Amino acid sequence: FHGFAWELGGELKEVPAKWDFPHVEAEEFKLPEVQVGVWAGFVFINPDPDAESLEGFIGDLDDQMEVWDLERRYKQAHVAKVIHANWKIAQEAFCEAFHVNATHPQILAYLGDTNSQVDVWDNFARVISPGGTPSPLLDYDVSEEEQLRSMLNTSYDQETPVQIPEGTTMRAHAAQMSRDRWREFAGDWVDVMSDAEMMDSIDYTLFPNFHPWGAFNRIVYRFRPNGDDHRSSIMECIFLAPYKEGEKPDPAPVHWLSEDENFSDAPELDTLGKVFDQDVFNMGKVQLGLETTHKSGVVLSNYQESKVRWLHQKLSEWCEEK
Repeated sequence: FHGFAWELGGELKEVPAKWDFPHVEAEEFKLPEVQVGVWAGFVFINPDPDAESLEGFIGDLDDQMEVWDLERRYKQAHVAKVIHANWKIAQEAFCEAFHVNATHPQILAYLGDTNSQVDVWDNFARVISPGGTPSPLLDYDVSEEEQLRSMLNTSYDQETPVQIPEGTTMRAHAAQMSRDRWREFAGDWVDVMSDAEMMDSIDYTLFPNFHPWGAFNRIVYRFRPNGDDHRSSIMECIFLAPYKEGEKPDPAPVHWLSEDENFSDAPELDTLGKVFDQDVFNMGKVQLGLETTHKSGVVLSNYQESKVRWLHQKLSEWCEEK
């Protein structure tokens, strides 16, 4: 606000009344530099000049995600909201499928929540939850039609928009429908994708707060602190969708939800908005519970919540906690 100006490259450009600043040397008055890296179309900024490179930090994540070519996507949707819980609490709701039984009962018929596979590496982790297969926690046999209705959020007083052919499982048929849906944009490349890639939730987490999903799920989550308020955070959901060659649409602007709006008020999220609302309903209560508990820690499952445990182990390591 005194009129000092710098070039885009950080070099000092202008000093008003320069005669009064003989002690300001242009070479020593450059803007501080930060490390910048690009991966899958995302720009990462690291203010630590001594940190390892982005490529080194990501490690094998690049190899694992390469087949899905996230860089050749466009931002189809971007919805953000301030959550009344710490950013770690907010993202933990998306780090395991164990909570589906109590929080999202409407999807139990087609999501094998407790059959999820959990993998942990150094700086990233992954949870694969099988779609098109019912939860093992259900105490009845789930029909193929019931799985379809659960996936499409179709009530029993409505006709399902599609039918499962005789002799075909819902999982196989839904996987083929997904291929047909994306073929127009991704081409015949979809034919080399397995049913698992078309149906399963393949949720990666790059420490500390970045969640790109694999295959055609489109989803990317990001969870950030909300300024200095440790009781609130910013939750974002981004959809990355393939597009026709040479016809890349403009990126969607950020749709900020107000205090009184829910994720289900964002039509671009479709049925996922309702799922988010169920998750957000829990977050403030978890925040309050952690602040009032007499326990010295929390109880986690041995396997299903491995990603949550990994996140906190990494945080302790980075913050040098013993």
